[in-house]
Amino acid sequence: MKWVTFAIAFFLTAALVIAGVALYPEVLGQAASANNDFVFALFLGPFFVVLFFAWLGEKVVIRLWKKKE
Repeated sequence: MKWVTFAIAFFLTAALVIAGVALYPEVLGQAASANNDFVFALFLGPFFVVLFFAWLGEKVVIRLWKKKE
């Protein structure tokens, strides 16, 4: 896995979590401020999902790139 894939997944997940807390402060905002474990799970779960799809996308792009040459 390339470092760029990891960085993109990290920033996409951070934006997703921040947007979720900003859009639904009555649900996610209170839970995030009251329980630090919830904040960790709120970030870690989506991060691995986004990282998995980014990794699959990277593999597809690399195969298409090699096929093009």
